[in-house]
Amino acid sequence: MSEHRVFDPSEHEHDSIVRGLIDDPAIGVVDTTPDQLASLRGLLPAIAGDLAEEPRWVYYPWRRSLVRVLGPRGFDRLRLDRNRNKITTEEQARFRGLRVGIVGLSVGHAVAHTLALEGLCGELRLADFDELDLSNLNRVPTSVLDLGVNKAVVAARRISELDPYLNVQVFANGVTAETLGGFLDGLDLVVEECDSIDTKLLVRHHARAQGIPVVMETSDGGVLDIER
Repeated sequence: MSEHRVFDPSEHEHDSIVRGLIDDPAIGVVDTTPDQLASLRGLLPAIAGDLAEEPRWVYYPWRRSLVRVLGPRGFDRLRLDRNRNKITTEEQARFRGLRVGIVGLSVGHAVAHTLALEGLCGELRLADFDELDLSNLNRVPTSVLDLGVNKAVVAARRISELDPYLNVQVFANGVTAETLGGFLDGLDLVVEECDSIDTKLLVRHHARAQGIPVVMETSDGGVLDIER
């Protein structure tokens, strides 16, 4: 199972599920919300609405862990606070409206994680048909615990542990001529990091038809390719 679940305290049917998870001795429970709230209150300028949100419980089935975090506005405000000297509040809000697709989750894993880390998008679509191999661990920042797991799933799990509120969609069968239209629909940017020449051409052809910019970067010789 690759998807985490966020439990909203306003949804009463979620209460019994959370209680059951807390009571399960096989589930690890982490709650540092008092510290998170204290850090949030210390931010300047303060936003009263952030403090009024109720915290959420987030369940990560692959870790068998239940974690309590701030509500979405407070979480975003605190997690991205150190961006303020390089990204303005207005710019951060605009970035949160962007939808980015990434094809190829070896090198693309680092790209996806960095976008999430900096809060530079509001939606990520991750496409890769391949499973993580030991030979990938020279460039994919994960661990031997993830060997054999689909690469897009590995990236999505890592991002959800960083930001459970970020919308991440996984295309575990990669992209084909039949599925690429749905993958690209509504995207603002495509980052292409796949190995297949056929897929590289296919992505560019369809992206051009929809007017979507494509960026591709390789670590071999530092090649950066931008198509608008």
